[in-house]
Amino acid sequence: SSTNKALLSPYMNIDPRYLHQDGSEFIFAGEPIKRRSWGERMFSNVGSSYMIGITTGGAWGLVEGLRNPYGNTAKLRINSILNSCTRRGPFVGNGLGCLETILGKIADKDEYNPYCSVGAAVLTGAVFKSTGGIRATALAAAIGGALAITYHFGQIVWQKEKPAFSTPNWSS
Repeated sequence: SSTNKALLSPYMNIDPRYLHQDGSEFIFAGEPIKRRSWGERMFSNVGSSYMIGITTGGAWGLVEGLRNPYGNTAKLRINSILNSCTRRGPFVGNGLGCLETILGKIADKDEYNPYCSVGAAVLTGAVFKSTGGIRATALAAAIGGALAITYHFGQIVWQKEKPAFSTPNWSS
């Protein structure tokens, strides 16, 4: 062959000139703000919300099953506990997964805005309980807004206290 053996890659047995080697090697090359895409954020947020919900619901079912064990034998009591866990776990997990799906779509913006986040939480609560009537819808919207405001207030307090935690006085 006419190809010079010195130009071939010793690992792949190909000419490295054919590989695209110019340009950025970063994942987010052209974006000024380095963020994951909408799909990546939704995948991780919905998945973690579902896992937190199914764990919390399973613990709720475990406590409920231990408080009210039905049956005279040990096998029936264990079955009652497992039934309680499998009834409550998916209920809470699916609810939190749905809430995160709605919230993630409503609040999907390129820049962070606490007002938009609170509004998205209010709308998420309202949409989630919209089939329950006006009172349930208003209550869910108020709870969503209150949780978002509490989160943002806690974030402001944490930001003020953060330098004391990250740079102790003795370090300088």
